[in-house]
Amino acid sequence: MRRLQLLLVLYLCAGKYAGSQLKIIPRISNGYAINSGMAPWHAGLYLKTKNPYKQICGGTVITKNVVVTAAHCIMTDPVDGMPPASQFAVAAGNVYREWNHTDDVDAQRSDVSEIKIPPRYQGFLANFQDDIALLILVNEFRYNEYVQAACINFSADFDEEQLEEGKFGKVVGWGLTNANSGNSRVLRAATFPCVNINKCIAQSPLSFKSSITGDKICAGYTNGTAVCRGDSGGGLVFPSEVNGIVRFFLRGIVSTAFATENMCNIYTWATFTHLLRHEHFVKAYVPDVEEFCAPPSDNAQITIQSRFSGPDRRPKNNKCPCTCPNTE
Repeated sequence: MRRLQLLLVLYLCAGKYAGSQLKIIPRISNGYAINSGMAPWHAGLYLKTKNPYKQICGGTVITKNVVVTAAHCIMTDPVDGMPPASQFAVAAGNVYREWNHTDDVDAQRSDVSEIKIPPRYQGFLANFQDDIALLILVNEFRYNEYVQAACINFSADFDEEQLEEGKFGKVVGWGLTNANSGNSRVLRAATFPCVNINKCIAQSPLSFKSSITGDKICAGYTNGTAVCRGDSGGGLVFPSEVNGIVRFFLRGIVSTAFATENMCNIYTWATFTHLLRHEHFVKAYVPDVEEFCAPPSDNAQITIQSRFSGPDRRPKNNKCPCTCPNTE
């Protein structure tokens, strides 16, 4: 049972087990639709072996040619090894889930040239510890109000400040919109409160506790607002004012959630790979990553800030979400 629940998390991201009992497929349940430019750091991961390309996970732009996502979006089964980078492509600045929707005039797309995953990542065999991957792109993105890098900051004090219990982070994705619904055609967002790690462990089902590994943080609700299949790999970002400008800092990557018989468990907290725990891994390939926080345009910043902090955008009850990839 424990192994099934862990695998359910994996299904949310990569979809290899679609059609079986393994459901690890998170998308934003009970979130709200957003327009182009409201989450310019977000990227979609696509599988090129499907025609048209199939969106399977989310990701976060951290430099012009690097996107960070979850390792389980790439390696659905570590026994099978790393698939070739040529099987994947990334799109940023798109609102629609489709790879080449005609209305996504601001989208930028690139094939993936290299994939970097921590050597100790073993998927469900190690409870999805080290669930992080770097995608090196063939073509660089051009920063504008629709495509920008999320800020990266590895200061432990700043990280602790942003991740205080009850502070809100933002997640976006094309995942399921309810427990057994289909994928969202348009990008959706939700704001999740941080959950104290001790509380998260104590109140999680016994079979799921071991998946709350030392490199995970918890966030979300238990009231129907959650991340679902298709949302895996997306970023959990937190706003902070820097020199009079509100910027969004990447703190977590959608990883796992306790699974049920439904395609998405919308009544549970989710775990996110804690980026701070992987500073050395990230800097091994992008040593100056903390310098690549793109300055947002005035129009984009005002829009992002107002949609993030709007009082009507948060669920009424302090409960939880989960995350995963699209597999349909």
